[in-house]
Amino acid sequence: MADLKVSFTLGERDLKHFRRVMAKAIDVANPENEREITAAAVALIEKARAAEPPDYVRERLDRLERIVAMSYDDEWRILEVVRRRVLAALSYLTEPDDIIPDSVPGLGFLDDAIMIELVSHELRHELVAYAEFCRFRMREEKSVFHPQGRITRDRALAKKRKDLRARTAAREKPAVDKKGRRFKLC
Repeated sequence: MADLKVSFTLGERDLKHFRRVMAKAIDVANPENEREITAAAVALIEKARAAEPPDYVRERLDRLERIVAMSYDDEWRILEVVRRRVLAALSYLTEPDDIIPDSVPGLGFLDDAIMIELVSHELRHELVAYAEFCRFRMREEKSVFHPQGRITRDRALAKKRKDLRARTAAREKPAVDKKGRRFKLC
């Protein structure tokens, strides 16, 4: 049997619903429970993978793992505003009473996949910068640091992190048209 591609578009009304859900999750997400929420998210990823979900869910689980890794990478030092968004998303994803119960075969993780997609989209610049930081770090791990004429690993990573954050901030800044009205490029 050949693959069957099913696609749909979330309209503005649909996106507003998910943004409302996310906003509510941000209000409810308690930073004091961050470790528990993260542990529950990791357990959800394991549970979802064990259920052998459809490819569209597995792809989103991979993204979720990258988001979690980014959030807790001590050398990346995620910005607090981003950490709150991630914590809110994880809170939503670990909520047992989400839109579609996770136990429904084939569709149980659909709402979770949509939320992961939305969060990934909102964090896309940060995720791109983090991926570049990881590649840079891997290259730096392979190079030999000489005390003479070469900056230390920590300073190299700090400089790269600063450069990437500046680039990310510039990408996230809303554009302005000729009349001074703001609009988003993406």
